Amino acid sequence: MTGTRPRDELLGELGERVIDSFRYLQREVTVPHPGLIHVTRSEADIMRIIMEEPGTTVTEIARAFGQHKSNTSARIAALVEKGLAEKGTAEGDGREVRVYATKQAVANLAGYRRVWAEHLAPLSSADDTRLQVAVEVLGEIAEALAAESRRGAPQQADSGV
Repeated sequence: MTGTRPRDELLGELGERVIDSFRYLQREVTVPHPGLIHVTRSEADIMRIIMEEPGTTVTEIARAFGQHKSNTSARIAALVEKGLAEKGTAEGDGREVRVYATKQAVANLAGYRRVWAEHLAPLSSADDTRLQVAVEVLGEIAEALAAESRRGAPQQADSGV
């Protein structure tokens, strides 16, 4: 009989597995696929933020990555040129630029979800029930991490991983 491993051990391994998987799946958005718009890794990071937080300011995006605002602005300009992002200003305050994902960005993400599904399908024997649980657990963690980030929770020290 094998016992259940401690929660902290399981969560630690889950984090490691997410990072291991991410680096392979992230690569898919940086290479051309027919009918899809590929982006750089930095642009993909920005897209995740603006899809999660529509109307995020350029300053907030730059701060999230520890980048200079000018570097972030250049990446956003590239996303606008690709048709994946659009810029606007806050009502009542035209000084701060806000960034939004376009309908084309939403369609592009749906296309990449299909690419990821095709890539992952032959790699997992999990049935639909196990996949649903995995999606729910990872979704809960992702939402909590995003909320923590929005609150400005202190980041953990870089472990060098």
